[in-house]
Amino acid sequence: REANNEVLDFAMAMNNILRTNGTRLWTRHLRPFIALCSRAPSSPHHHRDGPLTAATTTATTPMRSMATGTRGSRGHGWLEKYRAGRGGRHLQGRWHFRDVEKLEALNDEVFSMNESLNKDEKIPTEAYLDLAVAGDAPRRVTIELASAALPRTAENFRLLCTERGEAQHGGYESTNVYKIEKTVGLCMGDVVSNDGSGGRCHPKIGTYKSPFSFEDEGFLVSHTGPGIVSMMSPGVHRNDSRFLITTTYAPQLDGRFVAFGRVKDGMDVINDIATEVFTKRGRPTVEIKVVGCGVP
Repeated sequence: REANNEVLDFAMAMNNILRTNGTRLWTRHLRPFIALCSRAPSSPHHHRDGPLTAATTTATTPMRSMATGTRGSRGHGWLEKYRAGRGGRHLQGRWHFRDVEKLEALNDEVFSMNESLNKDEKIPTEAYLDLAVAGDAPRRVTIELASAALPRTAENFRLLCTERGEAQHGGYESTNVYKIEKTVGLCMGDVVSNDGSGGRCHPKIGTYKSPFSFEDEGFLVSHTGPGIVSMMSPGVHRNDSRFLITTTYAPQLDGRFVAFGRVKDGMDVINDIATEVFTKRGRPTVEIKVVGCGVP
């Protein structure tokens, strides 16, 4: 025991000498040795000067941690893409280098499916919104709906445009544009609280299990530019009445919001509201109201 104490004193003296100049030696050799010598006995009959076994050395020997960097563990191949002229790592996500012309062609094919609808059923493929800014004369925005490809989503929008009634029981009439995202578009359609905090689908669209929302019907239309009309769902399969009209290219919305229409006439009205109306944290400072809506 006295010899063991002398070893401890010697190790502590070496610690004071080498701690500043020999950090690596202290970490890898002296500190495990001191911990091994000063370890408390596991039983009253076990002494520090007893033989060292594999169990005692394994418990006190520190494991070496290998340093890893982000370049090797994430983003494999980004350097080759950068050298090939495809931009840095922040430009190599799923939203970049997309064939926008091809996506627009697919959007045209989706809306051209309306020609296959039975004309005897007289299913509307258009709807309109009359928007008034700060009490001025209303201006009309006509929206083309993908009624053939997304019948349930388009029907919910049509029914809310034609619904008339009191607050929380009517449709889009007398609701406001409650938010303007300069880099996304105009947000509207809250038929419950009129501030974007709630919404409900039309009673004919809701089910017994989900009376206020309905599931995502399909992500067939891409947000390839201004004028795309898309549902604003707070979660997966939770579409209600809230929707937005894009004012720019918004690929981050693909796969998240179900786009079901596009502006046919009146895109100048949307652009004027997005650029001329002053907002405070996204909220317009003047009232932008839907004074009229329906099916032409």
